[in-house]
Amino acid sequence: MNKKLFRIIGVQIILLGLVLSVFEFLIDNSELVIGSGIILITISFFIKK
Repeated sequence: MNKKLFRIIGVQIILLGLVLSVFEFLIDNSELVIGSGIILITISFFIKK
């Protein structure tokens, strides 16, 4: 996978987590979703390809 793909997926997961945190009744683990998005974006900065 290339770094742009990881970055796009990370941003989408963060946005999904923010939307879900607005609608708290949809999910209780929105912090976990936002955290995984931040981790994916961080990984994308270390990928050289």
